[in-house]
This record gives sequence, structure tokens and C-alpha cells, in this order.
Amino acid sequence: MDRPVEAAPSPIPAWIIREATPADAAALIAYVKAMLAGPEANMPLASDEFAWTVEAEQDYLAEMAAADNSLVLLAMAGDRIIGELSLRGGQRRAMHHAAMLGMSIHQDERNRGIGSALMAYAIDWATKGGVLTRIELYVYASNARAIHLYEKFGFKLEGRRRQAIYQNGQYRDDLIMGLLL
Repeated sequence: MDRPVEAAPSPIPAWIIREATPADAAALIAYVKAMLAGPEANMPLASDEFAWTVEAEQDYLAEMAAADNSLVLLAMAGDRIIGELSLRGGQRRAMHHAAMLGMSIHQDERNRGIGSALMAYAIDWATKGGVLTRIELYVYASNARAIHLYEKFGFKLEGRRRQAIYQNGQYRDDLIMGLLL
């Protein structure tokens, strides 16, 4: 008698990581608006303050793609953005080697390895590019999940900005973290 064989879990995630293009502008704007409206918006920006046009976002994405020290990544589940990461390289010669990192994962998609995949891609890209030697970021001091992720990838605490953010009627500290490549 034949016994059913259990299928092994698929090693292929239900999402992919790819570099953003200007064609992603409208979808990226919609994603950011949805993130800002969510209950866990760990971004120092109110939804009514975000007023990018599709044309402005297209210009931004084209500028980032053309720079040798900047990158925008998207985590995609089909045609839906579920996460994003940006590395914005310094514009002045004295800071061209350093990039500011920002990222977000849709609240319904967290704890699935998406943040780790975005970070691994970005750090690999930065290391292989030979331009960046430093990545820095700000993170809310209360965002333990993000801090853990950054520490896992070697980021070190460099400082605390006390009461740097005023949001939802309260002051919040954020942390400065850096990674030397």
C-alpha cells in the first residue's frame, strides 16, 4: 500500500527582492501611504505630509539608479510591494563614501525574512560596488525588532538622539547606528 509523501517545504520564498525602477513610482507611493496609515508606522512622517507626485518619485528613482553610491530595493509578492530599502549616498565628495539606510516592511509581512533579505542584498551591493565604506541609519529606540536586525548585520550603536521625534503626542528617542564595510 502506498503511503502519502509529505512535500518538503519550498525553499523558494513567495516574494523576491529587486532593484526599483522609475516604472515603480506609483506603486511605491501607494506603499508608503499605506505604511504611514498603519498602526506601526515607525517613520517620522505623518501621512498628510507625504505628497510626492508620480513624476517626482520617477525622478528620484532614476537619480538613485544612476548614482554609484545609492540604491532602492523592493520586496515584491507578485506585483505588490511588501518592503523597501534605500541607500542614499552622500552628495558631497567628502561624504560620497557613506550612505543613509532607510527601510520598511509591511506590517502584515514581518518576521518572514524579508528584512534580512533586503539587508543582505544591500550590504552585498555596497561591498561589491567599491564606493561605499559606511552605512548609517536612524532607528526609533523603541523598535526592538529593527534594532535586532541591524545588529545581526553588524551595525553598531553610535549614539542616541533624545526626544528627536514628536509623534502621537509623545517624544521618542532614536538611535544612530553605523556599519563600516
